[in-house]
Amino acid sequence: MKDYSYELLDLLEKYKGDAEAALRGETSPWCLYAFSPLRENLFEWLEMKKNDRVLQVGSDYGSCTGLFSERAGEVVVLDQRDENLEVNRRRHGEKKNLCLIRGELQSAGAEFSGWKEYKGKERSEEELAARYRDGFDYVILPSMLAGTEKNAAADLLARAAALVRPGGKLLAAAENESGVRYFMGAEPFEHAFLEVEFRGLFESLNEAFGGRTMLYYPVPDYRYPATIYSDDYLPQTGDVTNISARLDGPGLWFGNEEKAMANACRNGDFAKFTNSFLGMWEKGKA
Repeated sequence: MKDYSYELLDLLEKYKGDAEAALRGETSPWCLYAFSPLRENLFEWLEMKKNDRVLQVGSDYGSCTGLFSERAGEVVVLDQRDENLEVNRRRHGEKKNLCLIRGELQSAGAEFSGWKEYKGKERSEEELAARYRDGFDYVILPSMLAGTEKNAAADLLARAAALVRPGGKLLAAAENESGVRYFMGAEPFEHAFLEVEFRGLFESLNEAFGGRTMLYYPVPDYRYPATIYSDDYLPQTGDVTNISARLDGPGLWFGNEEKAMANACRNGDFAKFTNSFLGMWEKGKA
């Protein structure tokens, strides 16, 4: 997925840091992707507490960082790109409980190394290492899987899972390779997963670490979610509406997406053809 950090930095400069003003004044899909308040719907339902520690892997232009900072006690954002962290800093840098870190996830079980605070209080490596060892109540990957090869996805999630505290949760979103919008002419993502592949990634965490998993289905997709279904609450025929609007590009039109999804629901195939997935793994408390 192309990085639009520099374009977004220009917009934040133009609109004096006001993302809402940028949304009102611009029509680019990447502005909508970064600044739309709909982005927060993907995680708004999580019951974060004021003493929770959150690790957000991938800065994602700060699209959900504000929500996490309001709900949790401490938020650490980890990203390898200075420019993406800078977008986040300009949007949320005033948050006292936010720490922006340049670095990447370590291999599962590896000793801490390589994290560096980005334009913050310049915490020492020892302090960052202590945060790493203490783990997190939530480890969230809003869009990292969109830039991850299939054969590397399991390792990425295993590294993330190793940082989850007992009773904590890991969440990650991805596009569905068989999403109905792609049959209707939308341009596919570079990296996407079939339902059985995505489910298998999270079930493998159960085998490796214990715990339990749940799959959620953001509609119309994880980037602009209006409704979120789950394995415990799937839509009935006719429930999936207003999914044809393409907010991220014109595409071509080969049919009615709502009608296609109604047929999928009727046949019990909603999970196979929904446009996006959100997986959640909860680590056991023992």
